[in-house]
This record gives sequence, structure tokens and C-alpha cells, in this order.
Amino acid sequence: MKLRKFESAPKHTDNIPIEAVDLDTEQVTPPEPDKPVRKNVFQPNSQYFTIVVYGLLFVLGCILIYKFIGNWPSTVKAFRFIFGILSPFLLGVMIALILYPLIHFLYNSFFIKVCRIKSKKAAKFLSILVAYIMAIGAIAVLLGFIVPQIYRSITEIATQAPVWYDNIRNWFTEFEAKHSNSGINFNFINEKIEEALPKLFDYVTGALGNIVPYILNTSMAIVSGVINFIIAIIVSIYMIADHKNIFYHFKRFLYAVLPKKTADNTRIICKNCASIFINYIIGKSFDSLIVMAVCLVLMCILKLPYAVLISVIVGITNMIPYFGPYIGGVIGGIIIIIVSPIKLIVFVILIVCIQQVDGLLIGPRIIGGTTGLKPVWVVFSITVGGALFGVIGMFLGVPVFAVLSYLLNITVQHFLEKRKVTVEPYDSPDDL
Repeated sequence: MKLRKFESAPKHTDNIPIEAVDLDTEQVTPPEPDKPVRKNVFQPNSQYFTIVVYGLLFVLGCILIYKFIGNWPSTVKAFRFIFGILSPFLLGVMIALILYPLIHFLYNSFFIKVCRIKSKKAAKFLSILVAYIMAIGAIAVLLGFIVPQIYRSITEIATQAPVWYDNIRNWFTEFEAKHSNSGINFNFINEKIEEALPKLFDYVTGALGNIVPYILNTSMAIVSGVINFIIAIIVSIYMIADHKNIFYHFKRFLYAVLPKKTADNTRIICKNCASIFINYIIGKSFDSLIVMAVCLVLMCILKLPYAVLISVIVGITNMIPYFGPYIGGVIGGIIIIIVSPIKLIVFVILIVCIQQVDGLLIGPRIIGGTTGLKPVWVVFSITVGGALFGVIGMFLGVPVFAVLSYLLNITVQHFLEKRKVTVEPYDSPDDL
């Protein structure tokens, strides 16, 4: 029996790749050299960057506040200079905002629905043209009626001034003759009057010597005002005609620099601010126009002198809340008392009645609570506006302060809601 030769062979060698086993070489990965550690290396940090930015803004704000308050006369002068440069554009914005409701009404209700103009561009052009013609025509008619009356009244006052002076002097002489034994030292009074007359003469002479430069400066101011008014009309026309494109770019800028929610709130706030300002200006202008018309009619019925001149003064000063009616009444009373002291009593009663009716009936129905300001803040806004910008500041102080009050109220309400704090108003604020 033959024995079979047995040869052992490794099992499962067919499934092992040749490259998987290398018995001759041993692959060893050399260790990487340690990188040197550098100290004090600047690494960007958004938190530190934000802190630095806020710190720089705080320092810059403190410097600006110090400069503004430390050089307050220069600051006021700079504001007036900037306001003077931007006045045509600001006036153009105001004209556009005032006339836009009329143009919108003509566009939708007349040229589109009634005239059935298919071209929107033509309808917009006709709406703007008709609105401006109506506004300029109304102003021209009003000035054509009022200006000659005012000129006639001023001429009559200048003509009657010597007569009034003689009447006052004769009345004083008669008073001295009747009360010569009353113990009044009329010689002292006459000496003071005689001493004051040369000073008055010198003052009048100096004024006449400076009348030519005054007339020149006044003429230049009138020409500059007319040019600014023309520029304002042109600006307003362009703003109305291209208002959608202006709003589009404004919206793009808002949504580019602000988050969506903040941009939405900003648009709403801007719309409400414009509504507060424009509603007050339009309402107060309409209210003053009614007061002027009522004053003119009643003064003509009562046959009071200088009805047109005094009514225009009362209507213009009525634009100033609280103080305006008294200012107009005082100016009108000074004009009337020279003519007839008895008619002054009638005029005072008339002005008081008109202002009461305006304050209780006409004003609340037309203006309502558009500003939302308390009387103390109205007086504050008039005082500050008049001190900074004169008569224009007294006119525009109330609506501007109303807008600032609205913005402050929104800011306070935002922080209260953020802190989840609710402040309840008093149940009865009239109680002490």
C-alpha cells in the first residue's frame, strides 16, 4: 500500500490580494514635527469688534454733544444756514404733500372714471397741471383782492398819522388846562417830551438815511424768496410725478440695510409721521382761513375800520396755537384804537367771541387730536421753535414736536414691551 504524499497549503489564499501583504518592508509613518506656538496673535472676534464700535460711537457722540452745547450760538447759526439752503426743497416737499390728495382725486375720480382717459401718463400729467393751475389761481385771486385793500389801509394810516398826532397833542393840552390846579407837574412832563423829541428826530433821520440799503436788502430778499418759491414748485412737481420711483428706491435702501421686520416698522412710522405733520398743516390752514373770512364779514357788518387788513392779520396769526389769536387781536386793537377808542371795545368783544367759537367748535372738528400734545408741550414747542427759527419756528414748532413726541412714544413702548413691563395710567388724572 502506497502512502499518499500530503502537502499542507494555506487556506483561503485565493481571496487575499497580492499587494495587501508585504512581508519584506514595513511602512512606518514618520511623526510630523511640532509647529511652534506663537503667542499674542490677533484673532478676529465679532463680540470684541461690536464693543469697540459702540465705544467709538459713544465717544463720538459725547464729543458732538459737547461741541453743540459748548458753541450753542454757532450751532444755531449752522442750523439756520443748513435750513436756508434746504428751504426750497423742504418747501417743495410740503407743497407736494399738500397738493397730492387733490391730484390723486383728479386722477382717479375725474380723468380715469369720468373722462375715461386710457393713457395713465396723460391722466397723471393733466391731474398735476389742473391741480397746480387751481392752486395758483386761488392764491392769485386771494392776493388780488387782499393786497390792494392792505395797500389802501396802510396808505390811509400813513396819511392820517399827522392828524392823529395833532389830536393827541390837543387832547393833552386840553387835559392840562382842565387839571392845572390838580397838583400834577405838567412842566416836568413837558420837559421830558421836549427832551425826547430831538432823539426821535435823530432816530427818524438815521432811519431815512438807511432807507436805501434797507430797500435794497428787502428787494434782494424778495427776489431770493421768489426764486426759492419757483424752485420749490419745480421740486414738488418732480416729486409728485416721480413719487413711486422715489418710494421704490427708499424701500430698497431700507430693506438693504435693515432687517425685514425693522424695515416694515420704519415704513409704517414714516407714514404716520407724514400723516401727523400734513394733517395738522392742512387742518390749521383751513381753520385760519375760516377765522379770517368770519372776522372779515363781521367787521364789515359792524363797520369797523381796516376790516381787510386786520382780518388778514388775525387769520395769519391764528396759525400759531394759543398765542396767535392774542397777537392778532393786540395788533388789530392798536390799529383801531388810533381811529376810535369806542370801536376798540366792539373789536375786542368780536375777537373773543370768534376765538371761543373757533376753540370750541371749528378747531376740534377740523383739526381734532392730530397732534396728541398737551397744552404745556404746545407752549413749549412754540417757545423753542420761535427762539430757534423765529416766526417760521412758531408756525412749524407744534407739528414738528408732535412728530418727535410720536417717535419718543414708540421708542418707550418698545422698551417697555421688551422688558415685559406694563405701566397703568391713573384712574382719574384730574384728582389731586
